[in-house]
Amino acid sequence: MPLRKAQRRDLPSIASTYAAAFWDEEVMGKLMHPYRQEHPQDFLRYWRHEAAEWYWSYRHQIMVSYETKPTRDGDEEQVLTGVADWIRHGQGWERLWGIWAWWDPQNLPERVVALRNRLSRLLFPNRAADPAMTDVGSIVHGLTSHFWSGPRSRGWYLNFLAVHPHFQNRGYGSSLAEWGVERAKKENVTASVISGVGRDPFYRRCGFDVEVGKATDGDGNPLKGRVDGGTVLFRDLDTGTTGQQPLAGHLSI
Repeated sequence: MPLRKAQRRDLPSIASTYAAAFWDEEVMGKLMHPYRQEHPQDFLRYWRHEAAEWYWSYRHQIMVSYETKPTRDGDEEQVLTGVADWIRHGQGWERLWGIWAWWDPQNLPERVVALRNRLSRLLFPNRAADPAMTDVGSIVHGLTSHFWSGPRSRGWYLNFLAVHPHFQNRGYGSSLAEWGVERAKKENVTASVISGVGRDPFYRRCGFDVEVGKATDGDGNPLKGRVDGGTVLFRDLDTGTTGQQPLAGHLSI
């Protein structure tokens, strides 16, 4: 499947793809945005804010899949079919862009976009969201950060993967997930993901074959008892690196 790095002009399509794919997803949709039916534009705006910040961040690499279709005037156009936001974490992330990552003026737009988004949220609160769930991400991150320590502190993390419902079951999701796994192999680092409900088999096929825990565990975890997914999966350097053994036909959920 054809993949490429996202471009700025892709941001509206990226946001709409995430909104469509995560509409009924248990965390981003049902838990965090229970009023999305009444306020669909607010749900879309949430993804526009997220995608813009990721795009301008040097730690993020947004990859998109697409189809090429003819236009009425005889030319061709690309139709975005899926998107994956990958995060390069730990020492070595600057290798994404080389020395430019440290002083490139692009760092300023990232901060400007983040500030703009914060002001927008203050002026125009997300009516699709449950205010009590706005800090879910940061809380869960604090409770699960130990999974990304030691030999697993450097690697690629699949932050969000989405294929538009119109293009699902065609292999786009696999290609987007495998991109990071292959990149991790080349850099000799790990690749990881927090699996959604029922998605463990899919990610295992893509190479995430080591289960290390659940993102729903821990006292005070807002996902505990509310979410059925949340398996933390890795593609490790090798089985001897961490002492974990690959999954052997066992699913935790």
